[in-house]
Amino acid sequence: MKINMKYHITGKSIISVCLAITSLLSTSCSDFTEIDPKGKNLLSSTSDLELLLNGNYSLETKTMQEISGDLIYALDPLAVSLQPPVKTKFSIIVGWDEAGHRDKLPELTNSDSFYAGCYEYIGKIANPILSKIDEADGNESDRLAIKAEALVIRAYFHYLAIQKFAPAYDMATASSTIGLAYVKEDQDIKLPTIPISLDRFYDNIIADLDEAINLNALPEKPLNQMRFSLVSAYAIKAHVLMAMQQSAKAAEYAQKAININGTVANYNNMLVDTQNMLGGTYKSILRPKLECPEDYFSDYHVALMETYPTWDTMEDGHAIRDYFSTASKFMAGMFDASLMMLGVPGLTMSNDLTSSWPTISLSAPQMYLILAENSINEGNFDKAMSYLDIIREGRISPSKYAPLEGTVSDKASAIEKLKTTARGEWIFSVWGFINYKRWTRLEDYKETITRNLCGIDMTLSPDSRLWVFPIPQNVINNNPNFKPYLND
Repeated sequence: MKINMKYHITGKSIISVCLAITSLLSTSCSDFTEIDPKGKNLLSSTSDLELLLNGNYSLETKTMQEISGDLIYALDPLAVSLQPPVKTKFSIIVGWDEAGHRDKLPELTNSDSFYAGCYEYIGKIANPILSKIDEADGNESDRLAIKAEALVIRAYFHYLAIQKFAPAYDMATASSTIGLAYVKEDQDIKLPTIPISLDRFYDNIIADLDEAINLNALPEKPLNQMRFSLVSAYAIKAHVLMAMQQSAKAAEYAQKAININGTVANYNNMLVDTQNMLGGTYKSILRPKLECPEDYFSDYHVALMETYPTWDTMEDGHAIRDYFSTASKFMAGMFDASLMMLGVPGLTMSNDLTSSWPTISLSAPQMYLILAENSINEGNFDKAMSYLDIIREGRISPSKYAPLEGTVSDKASAIEKLKTTARGEWIFSVWGFINYKRWTRLEDYKETITRNLCGIDMTLSPDSRLWVFPIPQNVINNNPNFKPYLND
């Protein structure tokens, strides 16, 4: 998808243009539950089955990013949106409203495109393949490769689903905590699925990944960045093991992924001239769609009119902080975009129609962060900082870069350096939510987050209910085994 647009816009008409563009660029999933895998009996050859693997994977992650504090998605004055006469999804999620989340959000959640998308990819791609692949016509090497990739898909989208709708994994309580249903190819679609314990759910993810890896059929690198490969399987297993509080084992798989592709893109060398509304130019990062060399798997996300409250927490000299294409740069000399649209001056809003900033991607920098965290847990702070430096060399301006290795001697300082580096990697994606939520179960990493928006004091604690989203009503209506919050 290549987008070329010329602008001749004045004043507040930019709002209507932004809304129109956002509408055109947004994607949605039809309502889907995990008990309705369609198209299951139409495929008879490996070539037919492989066509299913060429899906356009995309999930709506905004609400998760809003809970973690990385994002606000709004084009209306925040003071009004945060305090409406009747509570809304926006006021509850962005306002970190505990009572509203408990009492009102379930009835406001008729459907959830993230839930629908995860189980759609499981039910319409992974499981149809796995139900037919052993009998499909075709050569054996193709059969095994297709089967392995389907197993990775099933594992990954179950992993993503559980991040939003269940509590963070805790080794002490995982066996007594209810997760979601883990849907396999032999599921009788006439019977409602049953949620299983969190430890069993994660064990199923690991089993699928291990089977995929042990088939020895996945290509090391993907055919394209929207296909899953061996490096993706290693990366997913590393993330899953981190979620299970097994950082040493996770580091082993992170290293396996890096051994295949350890590239960190240098954003300082990816700058192009971008035209603003008055005809001038400014330097911005061009992160090409499905071509960034550090990505193992990538979705395509255009960052347009999204607001980032934590922007200034990125390290001084960070290329994203300095060169990301923002509304203030695009509208330079005319007006403050966030003041005009949100009623709050000085907030950073995105305006990048040419790059892709993926939200559910897998990448080499994520693996270096896992290696760094494990090294911190092992007390090897110099090694941890060396992993962060590999990322920072591709992100921080050479004029401001200074190595962290050799500068940190205690765990608290090491964790703070890790978090600072991580924020720059996660700000556009769901990985902030996933990892901040994971850290709520780790004594040395958890923290209470506070902020003030429009004069409203907000608090997000490690034990907040906000980290778990309600099961959507359309799922509950189709399946008596589900309720809004499975662990209430």
